[in-house]
Amino acid sequence: MFKNILSDQWTSLSPVLQKHYGLNDGEKIKMQGELSVKHGKFIKLLMPLIRLTGALVPVEGDKFIVTVENKRIGNTFYWHRSFQKDNKIYKFNSKMQQFGNDIIEFVGFGIGIRMGLQVSDGGLVYEDKGYIFKIGKKLIPIPLNALVGKSVIEEYVSNSQCQDDANDFNMRFVVNHPWFGFAFSYSGYFNCIDPRNN
Repeated sequence: MFKNILSDQWTSLSPVLQKHYGLNDGEKIKMQGELSVKHGKFIKLLMPLIRLTGALVPVEGDKFIVTVENKRIGNTFYWHRSFQKDNKIYKFNSKMQQFGNDIIEFVGFGIGIRMGLQVSDGGLVYEDKGYIFKIGKKLIPIPLNALVGKSVIEEYVSNSQCQDDANDFNMRFVVNHPWFGFAFSYSGYFNCIDPRNN
């Protein structure tokens, strides 16, 4: 799916990210890492609503231990995320599907975010193209960017990759609102801890 969308850019993607996103039907991969989660002031007011969709981590802090399990079934890429801190676990599940040359990540209640994909310096960049609501096979654009802001996700290999203690890849997810500024972010690193089909 990702290889199909990226087309000629796929060969420029770092090998570790090719391993992550190049799953065949029925294959899975598991990663673990550490992330920091930050909330902007205004997003805290919206968090009770956001929690209903299961779309963002509802608390902020440093050194969340995060486990991500990905599995591809047919043309759907499933994400199962677990954020652990202070003996509490916060789960965030979603699924991604291809629509044209874009990916749509669906969370709760049929809400999804359409994203374009681009390879940059061996890393993968997701660009927010707006939110949609899916009814049957129909995708209806909804103006949620005006409420929660616009996001950018970057996954990239560290310059220290040649070192023995280098992490497999780093990531940043940042949401900024056009009027209120910074809204939400998480950032940190991941390492692959299980081979595919484990």
